[in-house]
Amino acid sequence: MAAGTTKTNLPRTGDILRYVYLSYRESRDRDEGVKERPVVVIDADPITRQVAVVAITTKGERYPGMIALPDVVASAAGLSRGSAIVVGELNTFTWLGFDIRPVAGGFVAGRLPPGFAEKVLRAVGGGGATAVDRD
Repeated sequence: MAAGTTKTNLPRTGDILRYVYLSYRESRDRDEGVKERPVVVIDADPITRQVAVVAITTKGERYPGMIALPDVVASAAGLSRGSAIVVGELNTFTWLGFDIRPVAGGFVAGRLPPGFAEKVLRAVGGGGATAVDRD
């Protein structure tokens, strides 16, 4: 286990975390993200403890292939109205990782409904998302 990490329960697919996300565009010029943002977990492997997340943004119009969150889903998940999920790229890291930010009561800030989480998984898997390895 890397220095500074703690073994905790893995998040589940559909969980929303606070995370310093490194976009693919940013990864060409730097090793660290510049902004903490909400992300949604799309995979968490219990053996390797590898987690994959995609970014949630309020500026979805800037990104091709985003999925807009219906306002009712965003509100229920604790996100801003007008939020969208960027499905063309993702970050992978070993849980717990250095860039996860704690929230009250742990690390999970919210959760997408299972049906909507499945829609995100299909979009990411079918679109050939670009992965940025954060380990």
